[in-house]
Amino acid sequence: MKKRVIMQATTLFIGLFLWNQATMVASAKDTSSAKINTENTLSGGGIGGMSMVIDNYYDARLSETGISINNVTTTILVGGEPLAPKEFPPIQFQGLAIANVDDYVNIRSGASSDSSLAGRLYRGSAATIVGVEGDWTKIVSGKVEGYIKSDYLSTGDNAVKLAQKCYVQYAQATCTTLNVRTAPSENSPRLGQIAKGEKLEILEILDEWVKVDYNETDAYVSKSYVDFVYNFKYAKSMDEIKTDINCMIWPLPSDHNIYAYYGYRKAPTAGASTYHKGLDIGGAYGSSIVSVLAGRVVGTGYNSTSGRYVEIDHGNGVETRYLHCSKILVNVGDYVNQGQTIALVGSTGVSTGPHLHFSLLLNGNNVNPYPYLKSVH
Repeated sequence: MKKRVIMQATTLFIGLFLWNQATMVASAKDTSSAKINTENTLSGGGIGGMSMVIDNYYDARLSETGISINNVTTTILVGGEPLAPKEFPPIQFQGLAIANVDDYVNIRSGASSDSSLAGRLYRGSAATIVGVEGDWTKIVSGKVEGYIKSDYLSTGDNAVKLAQKCYVQYAQATCTTLNVRTAPSENSPRLGQIAKGEKLEILEILDEWVKVDYNETDAYVSKSYVDFVYNFKYAKSMDEIKTDINCMIWPLPSDHNIYAYYGYRKAPTAGASTYHKGLDIGGAYGSSIVSVLAGRVVGTGYNSTSGRYVEIDHGNGVETRYLHCSKILVNVGDYVNQGQTIALVGSTGVSTGPHLHFSLLLNGNNVNPYPYLKSVH
């Protein structure tokens, strides 16, 4: 019996190895053909064979001591195809709670509304139930442990059903620059580009293309140059919220209208760029501009293009910029809190009217800020 099992395992291993080699050979043949795939505009390509993508989302599983919910789960991709979303057997979710709120619910240090804030559990986020004290449920989620009013949590079968709806599936670019197109064809117009590692929410997976949400517009990216990753949200401590890029607040509280998105555009006036590296958010002259995260002011000033501007370093390679201001209210070196007013809306520099140009930089590179602000737009 043991010999048979060993032989079967050996046969399976050899089969997988030969399959992987065949895939690599086939891939080499494809790339040597006359047709050039224009979806990978610089370098790097799709991943052939077997790869593993690690992403932060909750996976409930049985352990020797009972139920555990981990922040890190492995999703296996075979030949670029994701496995089907995980099933959620009820027995694995006996200790699960899902935040059933419009935005977020506060996590308190004690079972009382007078207790200090320990963090926030956002809509659809997962947590492990530790115990119940009266109207309060003690939970652990991410790095946060504390109490939430039980009315704001879904548990039991309701949590299981909600959990299957709460994860978000993303297409993550695996090449240096990935084209985002208006239709599932290499000949269709290009809406924009995303850099390696950037993600777009998946709307539908087609044979060779992936339909995605790009600045609230249906768009398409080549399936050959993306990995599929799944995310669950989890609780954030108050310290994390202040500087976490995924916890940014809206920079212009009085106006949520976006007049120009990130990416290619027709220049609205002389001197304006055709590749827009930020969001133009409408606002009345003199409206308050706030810092989206806590951080240190590293730049203020004026130039003929940006007008009056503020630059803030939030740590971990995250920097934000606020342009065309009428008045600056902070100085270089100041530490600012999340939500603190730093400037007022204006129309200085190259501008067609009062508005805020908001830019986001990661490790010195401009990126599309909208995916990080979408939930608060």
